[in-house]
Amino acid sequence: MASDPQDRTYSAGTNRRKGWTRDELLIAFNLYCKIPFGRMHRNNREIIQLASLIGRTPSAVAMKLVNFASLDPAHQQRNVSGLRNASRSDREVFEEFSANWEQLAFESEEATERFAKDESTENRTALEAVAIPQGPTDREQLVRVRTVQSFFRSAVLASYENRCAMCGISVVELLNASHIIPWSSDVKRRADPTNGLALCSLHDRAFDRGFLTVDERLRIVISQSLRGDNVSKVHRVALVQIEGKAIALPHRFHPDEKALEHHREHLFRDNA
Repeated sequence: MASDPQDRTYSAGTNRRKGWTRDELLIAFNLYCKIPFGRMHRNNREIIQLASLIGRTPSAVAMKLVNFASLDPAHQQRNVSGLRNASRSDREVFEEFSANWEQLAFESEEATERFAKDESTENRTALEAVAIPQGPTDREQLVRVRTVQSFFRSAVLASYENRCAMCGISVVELLNASHIIPWSSDVKRRADPTNGLALCSLHDRAFDRGFLTVDERLRIVISQSLRGDNVSKVHRVALVQIEGKAIALPHRFHPDEKALEHHREHLFRDNA
């Protein structure tokens, strides 16, 4: 990835500009996925920590995250002002993630770990040249799966501001990042936050089992099998009475229409 003139900040203590490396961009985008839009400012503790990790100012990191936000369709639809400074390199990274979330989620987590383990420029450059091993062992595969799962959960819950999209409950310990297209069906979309919904444990299980789905207008539809006169109060309030309610939309990474269509057609226990 070539260095972009827009994609530079001044090195500490010098007047020389320092271009963003690909690893730095991956790490910054990883953080972009995990913090709410309203917290993308230089005083955010996570931004300060990342800035220290990669040797940049908190202001430079915060601006980079805002640049990424300008490329997100969710913010483009809102026509948020002031989000027009994304560089070519920013777009390339955004497009790389969008094309293969599973791979880039793993690469960005690995890049973060490398920087955290060794911040020396010499060792970092050597590590950047190491390729991801081919034909992973069972242990390596398990590490990758857990890494991708963790990224997906963080990205989805942060996008929904740690609230269930169907009932609004905000107890993080009771929330799951639910795949719309199941984990086993599409490897590339395993870490894709547009293939996810933040749901409480009950609605996550109901959605996963096809008792609930979301229609073209982003409204909740329930299966006929959930209906009935002889149901408990919790069943009625938590499941039956939410039908027709619009889900809460995230501040970024809106649920993908094609993924929701796949859920309706292949997983929902419809009334036919």
